[in-house]
Amino acid sequence: MSPGAARRSSEGRRRGVAVELAGIPGAGKSRLARVLADELAGQGITVTQPQAPLGPSVPIGLRLGRKAWACAGTTARDPATTARIVPAIHASGQPGPGDVAGRVVQWLVAQHVTDRALRREGASILDEGLVQCLWSIGLRGDVTPVLAAVAAAPRVSAPDVLVVVRVAPEVALERLAGRLSQHSRTQSLPESDRLAELERGDRLLGRLVDWWATDGPRPAPVLTVSGADEHERVLERIRTALA
Repeated sequence: MSPGAARRSSEGRRRGVAVELAGIPGAGKSRLARVLADELAGQGITVTQPQAPLGPSVPIGLRLGRKAWACAGTTARDPATTARIVPAIHASGQPGPGDVAGRVVQWLVAQHVTDRALRREGASILDEGLVQCLWSIGLRGDVTPVLAAVAAAPRVSAPDVLVVVRVAPEVALERLAGRLSQHSRTQSLPESDRLAELERGDRLLGRLVDWWATDGPRPAPVLTVSGADEHERVLERIRTALA
């Protein structure tokens, strides 16, 4: 029995699975999430995407209000963990105060949506969870103090399954160039700097996956895929977790 299934059985509260997708910009997380949601729904499995109400398609005023509520909820639910993580993010050497604030908000929101996913039945798909948040912190700072804080925190909401979408940085760069949306910070860089950032991001992702396997907040399966073309492997893992 998987750790997630064992936890659900022992608690007796839920028959569901929370799946986090992680990857560099352009890896194909959003496309994989859409394919998984469509396939699972077609199989009669309840699917939720807890981050949808906080996504860039939501009007900014409403989105900011929801994020503020999520941050307040996370802090109230687990003030001890928040008290460890926030100073660690500050110590990570982000470029400026705005970046520190942005990463704190990202962490609190990620914990909020993951905690909600862990209490739902069916399949919950997250594309901005714990690992992706740590990736954002480490991309322009030092993630080491935050990893130490996570390890020492009394409680951290982590997914049942981590799906890592890995593609060559050159492939991700080509995909970003063809995107109409400009949600990735990498897209705002000069063209000459984008590939180097994606390469650095890919190395960081590898480091975080290794950390997850050895020192993560709790044991959970890790599945590495190259994109939506391998969605059947992810579906099989989800079905196994729900069985």
